[in-house]
Amino acid sequence: MISGGAHSSGRRGVLMVAFAAFVMLGLADGSLGVAWPSIRSAFGRGVSELGALLAIGSVGHLTASTAYGRIHARIGTGAALGTGCTLMAVGLLGIASAPVWSVIAISAVLLGIGGGLIDTGMNAHAALEFDLRSINLLHASFGVGATLGPVLMTISLTAGAAWRGGYAVMALAQAAMAVVIWRSRSRWTSRPPEAGDDDVVTVRRARVVLLLALFFVYTGAEVGVGQWAYTLLSEGRGMSTAVAGGWVAAYWAGLTIGRFLVSAVGNRVSPSHTLNASVVIALVGVGLLWWDPVGAGFVGLPVAGIGFAAIFPTLVSLTPLRIGRVRSTRMVGYQLAAANLGVATLPWVLGLLAEAQGLAVLGPGLFGVTAFFTLLHLWADRPGGSQRPFKRVESG
Repeated sequence: MISGGAHSSGRRGVLMVAFAAFVMLGLADGSLGVAWPSIRSAFGRGVSELGALLAIGSVGHLTASTAYGRIHARIGTGAALGTGCTLMAVGLLGIASAPVWSVIAISAVLLGIGGGLIDTGMNAHAALEFDLRSINLLHASFGVGATLGPVLMTISLTAGAAWRGGYAVMALAQAAMAVVIWRSRSRWTSRPPEAGDDDVVTVRRARVVLLLALFFVYTGAEVGVGQWAYTLLSEGRGMSTAVAGGWVAAYWAGLTIGRFLVSAVGNRVSPSHTLNASVVIALVGVGLLWWDPVGAGFVGLPVAGIGFAAIFPTLVSLTPLRIGRVRSTRMVGYQLAAANLGVATLPWVLGLLAEAQGLAVLGPGLFGVTAFFTLLHLWADRPGGSQRPFKRVESG
């Protein structure tokens, strides 16, 4: 585990690179929602095709996530991460220079595959080697990037560079990240898992399915709010580009601040209590966005961000405990695959509903997805649910 005075200079370096890589992941994800109205206008696409674009990218992410166990066994963590950064740099450059819509779609696939390798590889490594504080800092780094992404894209739009300037800047930064990862790839090693780490772990299929469902619905809610809020505020409620972009940035900032707060608390609050508080805060925030009291529903965005903050890192950190260290790397891949199926499916469904029924449906739609996640969490958190560690059975 990486914690406190146990840090070596080499492991501190790994942490810093991991944080920077997650900043870049967040930068790309946080930018798309702000860039989308301009992109769809330039290529004559429909409103719902943001969901289709997310789905295309998620296919790539899903492929990388489900295959990560085999990829890791063949080339190791460092090379997998380096490949992911390289593919993301190419994808970002493709969007920046795309002359036709098909190039955007192909670039989304490359971004999905590259992001899947980075996301799964970092989370799998972190689940085995980082403590809970460092895992929350890792995901807070994603929030830093996701907060800066809308700001970067808003600056690009208001400066007259459209989305292309913002994506060009991200492509250059991602290329630099790829160089750093490739040069440090020998440092991305973990203590080899041994059967003695786990004894015999009883894994009930129903509990695993429920845990995967939590990842599926959670990411659908988090990404759905992050990607559709700008369209809801600007095109649906008449807010200006700069102000709407600022409130979307506030959503991602809330996600980031929440993760820093949980990291500061460390292990003094149980994961169950952290998750319970998180889902309530998220539900309140998304509910405010839908209700829009006195035209101020946008204040729910940072509240929702704070609520969503700790959910994903906490679930990831529990993986070795629930599944066992031996199975952890492969299971994290499946969890990330479920998460990205949620990204591919739920925002797309919301987009189809918005195109058919009008943008006003986005508010109740986002709330409905968040409420469904809350119900799944309550089911999982009941006595014997999958939030509790799987029973360990003595071997022999």
